[in-house]
Amino acid sequence: MVERQRNETTVMLSKLFKKSDFSVNVFKLMSGTALAHVVTFLATPLITRLFLKESLGDWQLYISTVTLFGVVASLKYEMSIVLPKDENQSNELAVLSLASLLVFSLVFTLILSVWGKKVLGLLKAESLYPFLYFISLGVFVFGLWQAVQYVFVRRKKFGVLAANKVVQVAVMHIIAVVIGFFKPSPAVLIVSQILGWTLAAAVLFFGRPVTFNVPIKRLWQSAKTYKKFPTVNTSMVFMNTLSLQLPVFMLSRFFGTDIVALYAMANRIVNIPLFMIGRSVQQVYFQSASEAKHHGRDALLSVYKSTVKKLALFALVPLGILLFFGPPIARIYFGPGYQEAGVYMQIITFWMFFQFINSPISTTFTILDKQQIGFYLIALSLLSRIVVMILFHSTPRVLLAALSLSTGLFYLIYNMMIYYFIKKMEE
Repeated sequence: MVERQRNETTVMLSKLFKKSDFSVNVFKLMSGTALAHVVTFLATPLITRLFLKESLGDWQLYISTVTLFGVVASLKYEMSIVLPKDENQSNELAVLSLASLLVFSLVFTLILSVWGKKVLGLLKAESLYPFLYFISLGVFVFGLWQAVQYVFVRRKKFGVLAANKVVQVAVMHIIAVVIGFFKPSPAVLIVSQILGWTLAAAVLFFGRPVTFNVPIKRLWQSAKTYKKFPTVNTSMVFMNTLSLQLPVFMLSRFFGTDIVALYAMANRIVNIPLFMIGRSVQQVYFQSASEAKHHGRDALLSVYKSTVKKLALFALVPLGILLFFGPPIARIYFGPGYQEAGVYMQIITFWMFFQFINSPISTTFTILDKQQIGFYLIALSLLSRIVVMILFHSTPRVLLAALSLSTGLFYLIYNMMIYYFIKKMEE
């Protein structure tokens, strides 16, 4: 009996991963992301030499603020697009996510128009007040881009997503460098960021991946069926994003935008090799693991283990290089005034190693319908980060060192919890 079950599992897995679909899809996304990061790699030294550190700091504050609200602008209904077996229900969820995005963006714009100074004051991003409505515009186009991507993930159009990422990054950097050569200001960086998101979102949206003639009654039914996404996932993702962006806001609060710029550049160069594969793996993992769940615990566990092992092996080489040669790399790459960014690279490698492994597989709690577990863990992470940065902020190095150690350990625990709940899953 045991041998028969083992044989059935083997046959099932071979069908599920026929022709190495997971690896092929990851490669498609990774190739596009790699090209996008080649553009980033080539443009960054020009940007650090054209713009003042304070301008780069404002740019990072803008990206962090838009990302914080943009990732939840569709109330996370976009994540549910991948889950149903029925294609019509998937389309209904796509329409629901876009409707949620529109309502959220209108409400968010109203809030900014009335309490904009207070919102930016809480984030210690008062320097963005002249760009107040650019924030709400950025939230909308970023949310639109994010939502429509999941429609293409559902249809396994990973090649399209790869090309789209190249378009977004190329447009943003070309505009920033060309206009920045004549007028290097924070406005140039912010407008170029918006235009990059807008073009990328428009290309996907007008590819007509969604049919909008869905009855309101069906939308309401889908909203109730997948109510955990706005009630649990939205809070969880918001807290996770706040946790990730918190160093930017806290460094701005304690040390100013020039230190934010050094941290942002350090974070950028660490993420060039890691994000190249991490985001690609996340999108493919979510689709493959969702499919694997329908075949049972062993199938999902196999996808999980394989993904974690590959991510860990991939991260060792680039992070090892940055750990030993961070300062000289930063001085040569960013310019003479950025050697301290190399020290920041060395400090955050421990944190980034575990974050890189954890990020793609963090959607497992959603797949298992255990979002509340992820919610509690992220709440714990956010609280611990706030406490650590408040207690240890005598210098930027001390703050980042304490944050790196505590965050790396948290991601390790998070990963172990995912493994535990997969093992508990009923066959």
